[in-house]
Amino acid sequence: MKVKPYEKLSLVYNGLMKNVDYKNWSNYILGIAEEYIEDRARVLELAAGNFKMAELITRKYKNYVGTDISFSMLSSSNHNNLKKICCDMSELPLKEKYDFVFSAFDSINYILKQKSLLKLFKEVYLILADDGIFTFDVSLENNSIKFSIGNTTEDYYNGFYFTRTNKYNKRNKIHYNSFIISHDSGSKVKEVHKQKIYDIRTYFKLAEEAGLITEACYECFTFNDVKPESERAQFVMKKAS
Repeated sequence: MKVKPYEKLSLVYNGLMKNVDYKNWSNYILGIAEEYIEDRARVLELAAGNFKMAELITRKYKNYVGTDISFSMLSSSNHNNLKKICCDMSELPLKEKYDFVFSAFDSINYILKQKSLLKLFKEVYLILADDGIFTFDVSLENNSIKFSIGNTTEDYYNGFYFTRTNKYNKRNKIHYNSFIISHDSGSKVKEVHKQKIYDIRTYFKLAEEAGLITEACYECFTFNDVKPESERAQFVMKKAS
């Protein structure tokens, strides 16, 4: 049986991400934030998922809101003291202005069409404070090529067996993550996640069209400029003056 992305993966997500260094990743995001905003700044996270990142970010920035399109992911988080909103990041039901908007874990790659990516940038422009910052990471083609080699992994978590198969289609620039999730009881489901691997220039172009300019584009987890051989990129954007 096929299900929507993260509908069942939320049950094993913590097991899937067990090797992710949330602390260092959060410190990297905080390092970017500290260059631009104050401790009382309003912070908005897009695609907050299981709120593991939020748990660390909110130790410094208390004025925090997290969003995610998956109700299953939001429900899997026990951080009920944090404000959560279930919504599509390209259709934000928000009126407040935020000083710092961020997204992690290449969530932006889940936006499969350029018109939707442009819509996201326009939505961020509307809710971003005049001197605010928008930062996000993206997966690049070198990363997809790397992870498509030896492309199947398997694991067990909380009563569930799951396998993950990576496949990258260079023609349509879509990276497929296929998950088979089975429970000890015998139930089994399949989730297929698609991510668009855009040419990095597309982000600059569409952001500018939406009124945003790129303050910096780093090789992810560093403060060095992105390079042709980079596997991931971290964008820092602000409103055009």
